[in-house]
Amino acid sequence: MDERTQWHPAFCAAMELELCENREGIEYRREYNLSRKPLQADLLVIKKSPEVSIKNEIGEMFRLWNIMEYKSPTDSVDIDDFYKVNAYACLFKSQGGCVNAYAASEITVTLVSWRYPATMIKTMEQEGFFVCKKRAGIFEVQGNLLFQTQIIVIEQLEGIGHVWLKSLTNRIEKSEFQKLAEQIIGLSRKDEKVCADAVLEVVTRANAGVIEAWREDAGMSKTLEKIMEPEIKRWKAEAEKAGLKAGLKAGRAQGLEAGRAEGLEAGRAEGRAEGRAEGREAQLLAQIRKKMEKGKQIEVIADELEETIETIQQLYERVQTELSNKR
Repeated sequence: MDERTQWHPAFCAAMELELCENREGIEYRREYNLSRKPLQADLLVIKKSPEVSIKNEIGEMFRLWNIMEYKSPTDSVDIDDFYKVNAYACLFKSQGGCVNAYAASEITVTLVSWRYPATMIKTMEQEGFFVCKKRAGIFEVQGNLLFQTQIIVIEQLEGIGHVWLKSLTNRIEKSEFQKLAEQIIGLSRKDEKVCADAVLEVVTRANAGVIEAWREDAGMSKTLEKIMEPEIKRWKAEAEKAGLKAGLKAGRAQGLEAGRAEGLEAGRAEGRAEGRAEGREAQLLAQIRKKMEKGKQIEVIADELEETIETIQQLYERVQTELSNKR
């Protein structure tokens, strides 16, 4: 299931919603290239000025440039990830364009994991680092570090402010989903709704079975319909579009077939008309020839055939030419 679920874009969207109270003071760079080669950090959060004070507790440690590494619910963070994200931070610092453009004191590192990474933390402590709990789900790393570093354990986070991150699981609980629904319903800003849709899409895909079962609950069903209304409209629009295309295709095929039949019939009618005209012309030609062989003039022939002189003029001249050639 995780191979089909795009957790990382949803994580970036969730972080934007986590830090929405500071939307004017920070910006985001998703899958930020750390070098000319394709080496990317999951998310770079940039404070637009040192004076911006992040209200969400996850961002309390943030400085100007904040590099985040995220692990999906089915993945785990390990000691190599700790060094990798610090290497990302080193690369970022070296890409400033001039010497010390990015001060190390203004760069932070954040590892985000669903579960508590006990093995990684044990290894870190063996290597001389110390990990202390600052708040529920938020751990600060201390020791001989190049950059301020923290570890976020999503399942341990508390409070309504973390509903976005806590919903990023393939085992969501009903209470958490209801909290997510309440938050989504309460959104009014277009940019926040876009991020919420990204989170909701991943959550519903990863938890499709259990969410479908919740539809049997009348209250939950109403909530689901309300928050998933945009998705339902999109699905209907896609279905209608697909149906319209199929209908147009069938209509074109039927129209083509009808056109072919109509064309064939028109061709047959035209052929019959042409045949009748040619037959009539041959008959007149034969009659005119006989009368001319008897020495009758055009005026007499026209009168006897009950045709105008103009009608038989051309045929009369053709017969006259034929008779002259025979002589």
